[in-house]
Amino acid sequence: MAKIKKFSTVNIRKISGGKDPIRLVEEFILRRGFDPEECRREAEPDSSRWMLHLGDDHGLGNEELEVLAEGIRKPSETTIYMGINVATVPVRGCQEVLAAALEIADGLVGIKLSLVGHYLVLSASLGAAGITVEDLDYNYKLITAQQTWFREALAEELSWETIFES
Repeated sequence: MAKIKKFSTVNIRKISGGKDPIRLVEEFILRRGFDPEECRREAEPDSSRWMLHLGDDHGLGNEELEVLAEGIRKPSETTIYMGINVATVPVRGCQEVLAAALEIADGLVGIKLSLVGHYLVLSASLGAAGITVEDLDYNYKLITAQQTWFREALAEELSWETIFES
């Protein structure tokens, strides 16, 4: 049997690949025409959060896109989340709103609908391993492209003239 060579741990080094998720998100934010430092709301050792005010320029009303990078310390577990509040769920009649929203959510492509507090949120969650700025841009476009459709479908389903926006 051949001898197995033992290496000292000093001579073994870890080579990590891929882009830094924070830098990736900052590049995405720059492409959208925003300053990442101005948009940053939180910077913790294990997570960072940015809020991008979309405003009327994008036809989305007075909306903010939240971008959150979590699990930064462990690259294999890092997740990037982005979401936009679509509607406020009223206390009175919330069961009708939620039932209608869940029915309409079946028509969403590539994104999900969540109830966060008293808001309906369209969002996408992505593992950061191997992700590119183009992937972030694609998911952003999926969210914004379906936001107006979702609001109109919800208003129509509930026979409302407008949806309570955040």
